[in-house]
Amino acid sequence: MVFTEGVVDAAGFSIRYWEAGQGRPMLMLDQTSWQDTMLHDALAEKYQVFSLELPGMGESAVNTTSQSVGDLATVAAAAATALTSEKYTIIGTSFGANVALWHAMQSSDQVEALILVSPTAILSQEPPANATSQEVHAMMFAHAENAQKFNSLSAQVFAKEKELIQRLGHDAGVEAKLADIHCPTLAIFGKNDRLVSPEAARVYREKIPNCNIAIVYDAGHCIVGDRPEAFVNSVVDYSEHWETFIVGHQSGLIYP
Repeated sequence: MVFTEGVVDAAGFSIRYWEAGQGRPMLMLDQTSWQDTMLHDALAEKYQVFSLELPGMGESAVNTTSQSVGDLATVAAAAATALTSEKYTIIGTSFGANVALWHAMQSSDQVEALILVSPTAILSQEPPANATSQEVHAMMFAHAENAQKFNSLSAQVFAKEKELIQRLGHDAGVEAKLADIHCPTLAIFGKNDRLVSPEAARVYREKIPNCNIAIVYDAGHCIVGDRPEAFVNSVVDYSEHWETFIVGHQSGLIYP
């Protein structure tokens, strides 16, 4: 599937995005350099997919304007409003999942469903302070051979994103606000994630009223890099059937 790059002005920022497909809108807040995965292709076969580059991430300029994760969520909401007039499912990965959480809380009238992939908002486990881009990249995978298949961030992009995430990412109040999310929600975690505590899944399940949890075995923080088929199947299945997602209503857990 070919994604077309564009730029949209939103809340004082010029936001790069990639678009493909037709159908119900999907807004994706991805990790840098992960805008062209198997998941994107699979979703674009059925939906209209918009993948946003958040201000301060990737190739965008340094972001000193945003003062909270909620501020970034406001930018994402403004970009989404400019791109589509319909309600949409929002999919956030890692730090992007933290932004997606706030987006769902602040703009509930826009969001019909929420998918959180390896969210780091709660019980995250920080890499060593002096870890390099290559070292953090390796920590994201359950298997070293999978990490070697993908490029790590450049030192410049890594430093820029690290500063932004450290400045905005520690949000002690987010757990208390999870009950404000009322849309159908799926939170996906890798069983061998070294950047998020295993206890985090329980918190999301207990605090978000309509939340299903998927635990992907033999996968680290970068689930799509370790177990792409299982990951894509879980997200696509939930995207299609979130109103009647059978397994989650029975036990709250699935194990692809």
